[in-house]
Amino acid sequence: MASDMIQNEYVQRDKVPAGKANRLELTREQSFLDGQHDIFDILASHQNSKELLNQNLSETAHFLELTKHVLRSAEQKISEQDRSLQALQSLNERDQLSGLLNRKGFSVLLAREVARTNRGHSVGGLLVMFNLENLQKIRSMHGMHTADLAVRLIASALESEIRDMDLAARTEDDEFILLFTDTTMSQALSRLQNMALRLNRLSLIWDEAEIRLSLSLGLKSYEKGARADAIFEGASDDLHRNRKYSAEVKRA
Repeated sequence: MASDMIQNEYVQRDKVPAGKANRLELTREQSFLDGQHDIFDILASHQNSKELLNQNLSETAHFLELTKHVLRSAEQKISEQDRSLQALQSLNERDQLSGLLNRKGFSVLLAREVARTNRGHSVGGLLVMFNLENLQKIRSMHGMHTADLAVRLIASALESEIRDMDLAARTEDDEFILLFTDTTMSQALSRLQNMALRLNRLSLIWDEAEIRLSLSLGLKSYEKGARADAIFEGASDDLHRNRKYSAEVKRA
């Protein structure tokens, strides 16, 4: 039996004659060490400790799994919030009717492009400002819906004319802007001339009548050392001069 084996090991280890030794009791009444617990109690205690350890490990693993799930959910929520913020920012920088950049969004990107030029990362560019001269007339004669269609038609035409690196915006009710980036005036001029001809041929068919769109434009090129506000003001001044000249020609 196991108790006899332990007893013999005790006698041999301490070299006590078997007949004279106090026999090591392995009973429920006396311990084999101090008379308080027997070997079965100690083995049971060890088993209980092992089971408690396994239970603690299981609970810890479960807690870690829950923590991982919470972190995953938090990351997903943060990602969704980031997408929502980006969408809101995009809406804040876009004209709702045309889908083009609004004045705020365009101003930010114009400043960035001018900074690139001033750091030597771009040769410069050309800002083109358009005015849809008969928008108010279209609105008063044919209604708001027709005027909105005219705005969307201009926006679509402008987007079809630019490269991925260029910018298109609607900065006022009847004012549109193109920014040709990393180009010189001479390089952009032929593109601009052909584009102006195509834009001035745009028309809407409404109630079986053709509504022609009339555009005037102003230009301002820029190079290293330019300021964003000066570029915008220069194009605006040129646009106003051209509109004034066009009105005088029509009156004559």
